Amino acid sequence: MTAVLAASCMVPPKTDRKVQKLLEELDGYLATRELYVAKKSDQLSAYRRLISATLDPASRYELAMIAASDYFPFSFDSTQVYLKNAQSLALQIRDHDRYDQASIALGHLYAKAGNYYEASQILYSQIDTAALSAPLMEEYLWVLYDFSKDMAGNSGMVERYSIPPAALFRARLLTMLPHESPRYRALLRDQLIDEGRLEEADSVSRLLLSSVKPEDRDFAIHAFFQSELENMFDHQYERMYWLVKSAEGDVVNAVRDYASLTMVAQLILPTDVDRSFRYLRMAQEDAISYNAKLRPWQISRFLMQVEGAYQKRQARASRSSQVWAILLAALTLILSLVTYFLIARSRKLTKMRAQLEESNTSLALANATLNDLYHQIAKADKVKEKYILSFLRGLAAQVSATRAEDNRFRNLLKQGKADQLLKELSISGRSEKVREEFYETFDTTFLGLYPDFVSQFNALLKEEARETPADGRLTTEQRIFALIKLGVDDSKDIAGILDYSLSTIYNYKVSVKNAALHGRDNFEDAVKKIGK
Repeated sequence: MTAVLAASCMVPPKTDRKVQKLLEELDGYLATRELYVAKKSDQLSAYRRLISATLDPASRYELAMIAASDYFPFSFDSTQVYLKNAQSLALQIRDHDRYDQASIALGHLYAKAGNYYEASQILYSQIDTAALSAPLMEEYLWVLYDFSKDMAGNSGMVERYSIPPAALFRARLLTMLPHESPRYRALLRDQLIDEGRLEEADSVSRLLLSSVKPEDRDFAIHAFFQSELENMFDHQYERMYWLVKSAEGDVVNAVRDYASLTMVAQLILPTDVDRSFRYLRMAQEDAISYNAKLRPWQISRFLMQVEGAYQKRQARASRSSQVWAILLAALTLILSLVTYFLIARSRKLTKMRAQLEESNTSLALANATLNDLYHQIAKADKVKEKYILSFLRGLAAQVSATRAEDNRFRNLLKQGKADQLLKELSISGRSEKVREEFYETFDTTFLGLYPDFVSQFNALLKEEARETPADGRLTTEQRIFALIKLGVDDSKDIAGILDYSLSTIYNYKVSVKNAALHGRDNFEDAVKKIGK
């Protein structure tokens, strides 16, 4: 596994939706990893108590080997203790096969942890291969094969020894192992990959995956090698999929010596620096807890890439800050110019107001003309609604324009840039007064055209919802449906005319329709028929 980890290509997959979903699923597993670790610790504590309570050396040996197997991916130090204890028990009962079995396992532990000198001393100097039984010889060759692969894969390690190539041990094992065994299939998969027969290797790899459950420790290992095959096919999403499944399997089995999560972090580094750093930090914590020297060394190389990514992001942030500073300076200049022009416009408006005050006669004439227009509209039923709406929209536009102008002036005044402007224009309450005058004009005009509107409108409502204002005005709800009577169906248009928010209009309409005497569906059509 370490060999392919170091040799993997660094083409990161895009963080698309499918990959994001995989990473979120992995985050869920990682959030509960302490629970799996606690469960594993409880199981291992049970082994310790059982061994302490066992007196027979042979039984203690078997228990020690089982405990060492469970500790193997969880704690280097504890595995080493149990294997050395097993060696001592084998010497105590003078069982040479059991001693060799424990020694081979100890050599394998050192090889996987990167203690190549200790592994070489045990596997090549302390084991008499001529005395090994057939099962032990298979185990011995399997460990040497794994040792040779790791040595070849971790070319950056200072500690290196001259040992036979992995292919030599693989050839011997393929002649010894049953063809249906998982080890035979794993060896065959590796051989097919070396020979470039990737389709066949993929078939064997998937056969291995189908032979184990996702919660088994071997599933995580097979999933990792499947991800490497997908990479050779340039299937980057599938590669990420199997890496995530492998990492999840490591979490479930409380494995602390792993490669999958580190590789996931490495692949997402260009697109998700924060998540990559979080994954690497978890991997580093587990590697330090495991206490082998190989895995922290591998992870430290990737941490340097993370540091580089953070530096690039900080550089981009610095450039963005400079751009924002320039934009802010430009905005300040623009605001200064706008302030100057607004003050000039204010002076012009003051002169215009004086001129308007001198034109009372013209305004009186305009009012007379407006009254005449009302009479003409009342007489012409077919066109009255068109002119009324045009009149109302004009008044509404005046209210909106006045309010917008007030808001701009207020902002300037609140910034302390135009105090004199506030005194001259006396803007406080002006838009509200204009709007109230508009409502009064609207109510007077509409009720003059449709004097029975309120009574007929109330007749469409339930008793508790009826309202008859004493001051001869319309309520807000009646005003909204008065516009609907005039043909204004769009709520947005109504909101614009009455100077309300769209949500306010909607809420009023819903409230009235809910009180409709004959149901809400045809209520607006009934309102339009009032006065006809």
